[in-house]
Amino acid sequence: MSYTSKTQRPNYGDLDGTIDYINRFTLQGDNPYLKPEKTHTIELTGAWRRIFAQFSYTLKKDPIISTTKPYGDTGEVKLMTLDNFPEIHPIRAFIGTSFNVGVWEPRINLGLTKQWFSIDTWQGRKHLNNPQGMIQWQNAIHLPYDIWLNVDMAWESAGNDRNMYRKSCSYMNAKLYKAFFNNSFSVTIEANDIFDKRNYGVTTFSHDITRYVCVTNLSRSFYLTLQYTFNSSRDRYKGRGAGSNEKNRF
Repeated sequence: MSYTSKTQRPNYGDLDGTIDYINRFTLQGDNPYLKPEKTHTIELTGAWRRIFAQFSYTLKKDPIISTTKPYGDTGEVKLMTLDNFPEIHPIRAFIGTSFNVGVWEPRINLGLTKQWFSIDTWQGRKHLNNPQGMIQWQNAIHLPYDIWLNVDMAWESAGNDRNMYRKSCSYMNAKLYKAFFNNSFSVTIEANDIFDKRNYGVTTFSHDITRYVCVTNLSRSFYLTLQYTFNSSRDRYKGRGAGSNEKNRF
């Protein structure tokens, strides 16, 4: 069992006060008055033989969430921006296992996330508490001539995340890998999102606007990678610079 407390400050871009014009009814801008988001998490993790399980409860104070506000005297124009909300209470539960059957090495993970969060919309108070389920199935197969075949599949159910409702999505990836010359040269053939099912729709709720966006990542792709390593040496330094977090935030 563990307890962690973190403070996540807004990105510098989220603090920009510039307002952009979208159309005569909609503007978009960030919020220079955002407060840091504070997170308190209690996590319980256990393992037995090849089975692991994890459960966590999180309290997020002042979470930074996209919203809309009236802009101007009449209120006809809406400003899409970011703001701090009081709090969100999400829980996460995961269980998984891995085993070997000859040359086949599968790994299966099951997950469930659920939050308790309510928001005022133009239709009244809305409770965004629908859970999301997740299934991951990863397969590694050791073929003859030291060739590795990886087939990974995943599925996520519809559900709420912060002030969004996401539709279900899935994907299936496959990869062939072969190394030569004592791992100095390798060939990888990879196909991602074979059935083109990774696209999903997102409905975002806010005080004045309900917005629907279809996320099309165009993730169906094919790659051929040839890699050769010259004068490979071990990296002695495995740490990170003291300013990495701030540089990433910037």
